[in-house]
Amino acid sequence: MSKKSNKELEEIIQQKDKYTNEALQAVVWLLEDRGLLQKDEIVIEGVSNIVEEKVEIKINKEPSFEEFEQPLLYSKSAIQGFTIFFSPFFGAILLMSNLKAQKKQKARNQVLLFVILYTIITYLVLSAFPTMMFLSLAFNVLGSLVLIEYFWNKNLGKNIRYTKKGITKPLLISFLVVLLLVFIQFLPQLMGEQSV
Repeated sequence: MSKKSNKELEEIIQQKDKYTNEALQAVVWLLEDRGLLQKDEIVIEGVSNIVEEKVEIKINKEPSFEEFEQPLLYSKSAIQGFTIFFSPFFGAILLMSNLKAQKKQKARNQVLLFVILYTIITYLVLSAFPTMMFLSLAFNVLGSLVLIEYFWNKNLGKNIRYTKKGITKPLLISFLVVLLLVFIQFLPQLMGEQSV
């Protein structure tokens, strides 16, 4: 903004709907520094004749730090990895955590509903066919695409800037849950061997 002329700054103020509050705040500060702005109102001097034009702008006096801070979110690749290697349920939990951080409760509920329905459909389809690792993996890949390409892009934005959140804790929890499920699955066989 500092490289812009007084005329260009005047055009920005006149077309304030096209600019963010931060950009408008920067223009206000520049106009104050150049002596073209009085307190609580903006006075713009025209180029050909000196005309004072008062423009009301709703600008926060000082933007809060949170507006500039990037959110801490699980990355797209983390969600894809958990979805493909564990299940869509694990990836959905990470995505729901991101949506919670962004205060998007409705989107969280949509993701939860999707993953429940998707898990039921996957179970029904996989139980109709003999155990095929490839088919299960294909469902996980499809689930990751829906979570990222639809839910992430729609609710968080395709090009959102964020700080990546570490995955160590969810990874440990996921491994423990999978181990518990495997143990429960083989428990009847273990119990049968001990009784013989």
